[in-house]
Parts: sequence; C-alpha cells; structure tokens
Amino acid sequence: MKRDDLFDTRRRRVVQLMGAMPALWLLGCGGDDDGGEEAAEFRTLSSFYLEARDGTRLAADLWLPEAARTGQVGIVVELTRYVRSVGPASPQPEEDPNYGHARPFLEAGLAWMIVDARGTGASFGRRGGEQTPDEIEDFGDVFDWIAAQPWSNGRCGTHGVSYPGGNAEVAARLGHPHLKAVAPMFSFYDVYEHLSMPGGLYSRAFMDLWRDYVAALDRIDGAICQLGRVSGVDDCDAFAAGFPPVKPVDGADGAAWLAVAQREHQDNVSFPGTVDAQGLLFHDDASGGVAWRHMSSGTYLQALRDSGVPYHVRASWLDGGSADGALARFLAQDNPQEVYIGATSHGGAYGSDPFGAADAPPDPSPAAQMAPLLAFFQRHLSTGAEPPARSKRLHYVTLGEGVWRTTDTWPPPGGRGTRLYLAGTGVLAGDPGAAADVEIRVDPRAGTGGTSRWDTVGNGARVRVDRAASAGLTRFVTAPLDADLRITGHANVQLELTAGRGDGAVFVYLEAIDPDGAITYVTEGELRLIHRRVAATPSPARPLRLPRSFARADALPTIPGARMTLQLDLMPTSVRLRAGHRLALCLTDRDVDHFDDYAGPDAPPLVLHTGAVSWIDFLAY
Repeated sequence: MKRDDLFDTRRRRVVQLMGAMPALWLLGCGGDDDGGEEAAEFRTLSSFYLEARDGTRLAADLWLPEAARTGQVGIVVELTRYVRSVGPASPQPEEDPNYGHARPFLEAGLAWMIVDARGTGASFGRRGGEQTPDEIEDFGDVFDWIAAQPWSNGRCGTHGVSYPGGNAEVAARLGHPHLKAVAPMFSFYDVYEHLSMPGGLYSRAFMDLWRDYVAALDRIDGAICQLGRVSGVDDCDAFAAGFPPVKPVDGADGAAWLAVAQREHQDNVSFPGTVDAQGLLFHDDASGGVAWRHMSSGTYLQALRDSGVPYHVRASWLDGGSADGALARFLAQDNPQEVYIGATSHGGAYGSDPFGAADAPPDPSPAAQMAPLLAFFQRHLSTGAEPPARSKRLHYVTLGEGVWRTTDTWPPPGGRGTRLYLAGTGVLAGDPGAAADVEIRVDPRAGTGGTSRWDTVGNGARVRVDRAASAGLTRFVTAPLDADLRITGHANVQLELTAGRGDGAVFVYLEAIDPDGAITYVTEGELRLIHRRVAATPSPARPLRLPRSFARADALPTIPGARMTLQLDLMPTSVRLRAGHRLALCLTDRDVDHFDDYAGPDAPPLVLHTGAVSWIDFLAY
C-alpha cells in the first residue's frame, strides 16, 4: 500500500471510530461560555481509550490549554512504555500525577497527550518486543485522531526522555503529514551500542534491572515481588503496597477495563527473560519481534532524512552513549537540529561534571532546559508556522571548565591532531620510546562502582566514578602538563596485544591525575575481542566511529598466544585539563559491576606491546 493510501485509510478509520466514541472524547474548543445547549464540553484533562488500526485500545491522557477554548492549537505527544500516569484518576487536573509534566506545555499554549504503549499501563495488547514496528505505527493512528479534533490545528510534535525519546524520534520514519517536530531527549540513537551492548559487551547490570522493572510495570504475575527481592525487600505484600498503581481511564468501567488489559500483558515477550539473551549478543540478531534493528535509528536513516522533520535534542557526555548518538545524528542527518550536550545525569536533573562539586546542580537548571524545548515546539506547532530552515547547531559544555560553546560543524574547527604513544612500561608521551611487553593486570574485582555512566540510565542519579579503587591497574601517564589542554571529540586508541585466552575484552579509561595524585574519570571505551574486525566501509549511521558491524558473521575469534592489533574509540567528550595535571590511560580486561566477563577469573593476562604500535589519537584545542 502506498503511503498516501495508508493515510487515507487511517482517516476513514478515524471517522468510523468517532461515531462510536463517548462524548467525553470529543472535546469542544469554544461555544457558549454561559453553558447553552450548543456549548461543547471543555475539560483540561481527559483520560480515554483510543482505538488503533488493528483494534488495540490504547490508554491516553489528553491535556488542553485554555487557548483551546477559543481556537485551534498544536499538540505534543509522548508514547511511553513506562506507564502514562500512576494513581487513580482525579477530578482536579492539578492533582493528577502528570500535571507537573503537562503544565509547561499548557502554559506555552500547547496541548499535551501521553499514551501508554500497547501492552503496557492501561493499554490493551501484548508486547512482542521493544519499539516494534507496530508500536511506532500507533503514532500514525494517534496523529490522525488528533487532526480530526475541533481543537487541533493538525500540527503534532513528539517528545520523550529515554525510551519515550527513542519512540519520539523513530516516529519520524512514518513520514506522517501531521508530524512537524520531534524532541528525543537523553535517548539512545542505537540501543545496542549506546546502552545494552557497548563494545559488544552484554550490560547485565542494566538489562537485569530493565527486565524486572518493566515486568513489574506491565503487572506480569509475580514481577512486583521479584523486583522487591532484587531491591532488598523480602516482604512482597509490603513492597507491592508501595508500588505505584496504574491509572485507569475515566468512567465507571475504567478499573474493570484496566484489569482486563493487564491480563493481556501476561503474554508480553521480554528481553532478557522470555527471550534468551545469548541469542541476541550481536547487532544483527533477532528473535521474533525482539531485534536490535528496531531500537536503532540507523535502521531507518533514509526515512528520517526524507522526513525533513526538525529536531530538538538533549544529551550528556556522562549518560551512557547518548552524546555519541546525538553527534552521529548531527552528522548523518540533514534535518534541522538544535542539539545540547551537557554534563548531567540521565534526564538532566543532576550535575555530573566529574571535576565539579559532588552536589553541583545541573547546568542549565531543569527550568532552563525546558525553555528552548518549549520555544522549539511553539515555533513549529503554531498555526501557520513557516517551513523549518535547514540549519543545524550544536551546543556543548566542556568538563572541568563549565563553558558552553556553539558550533555548526563537528568536530569543531581549530583542533590539532595529537598522538601520544603508550611507551615503555607506563609512560604516555609524544615519543614512542623503546618497545616493551606489559601484562595488563588481571583484577577479578575491577569495576566502576554503582554510579557510573551506565547506572544513571537506570536510576537517573548523578554520575560519580571513584577511581581510587583502581589505583593498582595498568596505567600509562604523561608528564605534568605545561599548559591547559582541552580535548574535544572522539579519541581513538590502537593497542597491539597478545591474547592469553580465546575470548575477552579490553576497557580503556581516559583519566586526569591532579598534582596530589587524585584520579578523575573522564570517559571510556570498551570492546569484546571478537569484535575487533574493522569493516571495509563506514556505516552512514555511525560516521564518527571506527567502521565496525558487531555482526555475528564478522566475529573474529582470538587465538591464545597470537599477536593482534585492536582499535577502538572512546565515548566522546569535551574536557579541559589544567596545567600541572597529567593525562592517563588506564587499561583493564573487565568491569564486573556492569558487564559480563568473557575471559573468566583464571584466564592468563593480555600482553600489551608498547612503543610505536600502541597509541591514542585525539583533537587538542
């Protein structure tokens, strides 16, 4: 079916559905203020079921601004798998749990709608995976319903943080005529690389948390008790009593419909869980509807480009790989973009500059983060809005300096290509020096604690990596800097290694060491050894990274005792090191706090060959 025919079919379906909708769904946008017979009901908040093209009923909350009483307005839509609202429905909108989220949009003259994704919250259906094509297609049904309402000017935007942010972006692949602006916030351009499998390493700590949390949200039988146990609460009844309830739709039958919907959720497919994680360790793996390609914007790159829809993006240097994805999108897509990369927690609530105070507030504040977002939607969703200009701007902060800069190109102009060699037995210098063989120390306890860049995704807390516990690991360190050094972009590392085992991983941490010897984490890169093959051609969706597919067919097993060249890139950053500090590379073979161990505790160590064959490249400013 052609795209235009699909939209026409949806519009006919919307007209059919409207005939069966309760009056509650059809909110007027004006009429007689004295309450005459011709006045349509106006409610700031309504909660109802919206039927999708396949008959699945999706629970939605609709908030209308005062401007909708007398005119038509644009709307921002969030499609979430994290439950659209918790607690019972309230007759007072300001008492609703989502009022704090809706209020800024309402005050900006925009309507706001949040929808439970199919198979979650109070919505019906089952989930065959995450961000499946069916889930994203639901946006089209929502947009068509909105465009048919008398208060709507037909201009829709999408928004969300984290998973809903990913949905907000991938909605653009539909090419829907009513979608005019998208705002993926702290989302992951490729969930495989940026969150669940960075470097091809299974992030068990996050994935196990994800499995238990979303199963509890979906009300899978026994899941709330399981989440309680892993949270350290053995009293299931007590934990369940404190677990937020799901909000039903309005009406006397809302609670009954919620119970029926939650029984349908029992057939949800989860990963990990009902789908074995071992079958999804490579980027091209799939199991039914569970597939990394569905959670990678690069899969739909051409459709996203063709949409021309403008973007508003926020990410952080310390938030998993969200900054890497923001930069990849900035280069790969010509869509108009306004991008902000800060030094905050996931979601932007806490400051996370590793050189700043432990309790530093976020920069900018949450309110200041909202201001450009609201202006973006007002600009693109207002009636009669001008077509978006084809321009891109990137705003980024520098760690250790707190200075924001703006550029329309990346990397920023003015950088000097710099190479430092891993020389001798612990020196990082511009001269490769004499070659040596250095064993990468094996520490079965090596990790990065519970507040790393991989933890903020699960708990939203600030990032603070304590490197004191890693003081005994293998390090290569520069002499004290004669002057301040600013590094911006992706650093690339080459290591010449001899494998001591048939599989394993390498972790490389970029650090700063102050004159007193205190070690500060800056960024990192990791790679499972079997993924060391570099592809012949780069991927358009990852223009800043070394060409690497992470495909099952491209796996390159290691041979114990054989020498190999391994290249990897670190997560991007912008950091200033003060004069007198030293730059360091820390090498290890595991992070037991976050990732599966592919070598085992008794494996022989990797041997690093230093000198001209092992180095780090970066841009200095």
